[in-house]
Amino acid sequence: MNRSNEERQLSRRPVFLVILCWLALGGCLSKSVPLASLPMEHPNATDLNLTGINQYQAGQWMKALESFEAALQIDPDFVEAHFNAALALHQMDRHEDATRHFQRAGELDPQNGTIVNSTLYRNHLGLSSTLERHMSGGYRYQP
Repeated sequence: MNRSNEERQLSRRPVFLVILCWLALGGCLSKSVPLASLPMEHPNATDLNLTGINQYQAGQWMKALESFEAALQIDPDFVEAHFNAALALHQMDRHEDATRHFQRAGELDPQNGTIVNSTLYRNHLGLSSTLERHMSGGYRYQP
């Protein structure tokens, strides 16, 4: 009887390891959330970005996009507003436009790990691995 219990436990071990690996990999994928910034040169742009973040978090993608774009009218090199606009565009399935904003955010701040390690950024720019794309569903909007 002990032998069969041991055999059952051993047969469950590979399944457990697969599930554990799947959970670990899923946790390693960087979540894409809107980014805030400190009001340095353009406090009005910063305020608009914060308004857009609140709208984004409320699921108001179009209003959020309008706020991020208004911030970009004030400061065309506002990295966080480009990234946030890309997130809103992604939510609205406007992936070509999202890709342009992701690309601009990466050009403006290539050392920003939050941006360049973002799963959505990597998927839109074709930088993610096949595993990353499948884990995040990114295969739908790959260029």
